[in-house]
Amino acid sequence: MNLSYQVRICDEATFLTVLSSYCGIYADEGLTLCLCHFDYERDKDKYTSAHVQVYGKSPALDLLNGKGDEKRPLEKLHFPVGGKRFRPCIEDFIEFLINERLVAGREGWQRYVEAGRNRYQLIQLKAAIRRNPEVVEEYLKDRERAQQGE
Repeated sequence: MNLSYQVRICDEATFLTVLSSYCGIYADEGLTLCLCHFDYERDKDKYTSAHVQVYGKSPALDLLNGKGDEKRPLEKLHFPVGGKRFRPCIEDFIEFLINERLVAGREGWQRYVEAGRNRYQLIQLKAAIRRNPEVVEEYLKDRERAQQGE
């Protein structure tokens, strides 16, 4: 696995925010045989900011590209994976590798993966709330109405 993160201070100058991230899954220590990589690039305009790129051959893609069209090999396609706020976290990649039997997990790995995922999701939820306080207000009003109706 090859990881890279670039962070910066958010626009409000209160939190670190991810500018870009990369998680490559490789078959070799020299990082030359890539299975796939998960990328996040903030404010990307040509494709979705959170995406996965997969290496390999695809007869279906060959048909979709058309005869002799070599512009879009499989590893150049950017498959969306959740967008800016709800993209996969490193714990998702670890779980993927273990569950797909590409690597062996250590004793108790599930507990650590779930704890890390929960921390990440809470951070993302707080960031979404910070950007959309009206949604929180609406939820609290709906919740209060529902409780009063009980």
